[in-house]
Amino acid sequence: MPKWLKLFVLVAAGIGLIASLQADVAAADPVKIRRAMMKENNAHVKAIVEYLKCHKNAKKESRLGTSGDVELRALAMASLAKRLPGMFPRSTSLKDMPGKTRAKPETWSQSDKFRAAANNLAPWAKDLEMAAATSDKSKIAAAMRGLVKATCCNCYKTFHGPKPKKKNKSS
Repeated sequence: MPKWLKLFVLVAAGIGLIASLQADVAAADPVKIRRAMMKENNAHVKAIVEYLKCHKNAKKESRLGTSGDVELRALAMASLAKRLPGMFPRSTSLKDMPGKTRAKPETWSQSDKFRAAANNLAPWAKDLEMAAATSDKSKIAAAMRGLVKATCCNCYKTFHGPKPKKKNKSS
């Protein structure tokens, strides 16, 4: 099976899994679902960044994927972006669920700003998809920089809390 087909199947399965999880949101734990969605999104970002970095070894370079893989990852990110705002029901902030989530209370107190920021991911992912269709790494890199700066950085600064401090175990 060609590598692009395997990736397509993997992305489609991920989208299908998220879609099925979305339907059961009322019965399921929305924090677990949104964490899974964010981990998937972060995996896509990491894979695209690795693709853009390249590698001096041609054998390792071939494992980093193609612009077609970036296109599929951007498509998956856009799909996740459409579902993301619905994954933040009230009473799921870091104050309500310490240690389980890092969503700041500002997510709900500034809900219009949060939804606008979350909805901003889909158009940027679409731009990344279109850049990947050109196979031009400089265009892909520019689109990726724009996506990360306009979406990830803005959301994390305002709506994402710090990592909990690890407790020192003293004997």
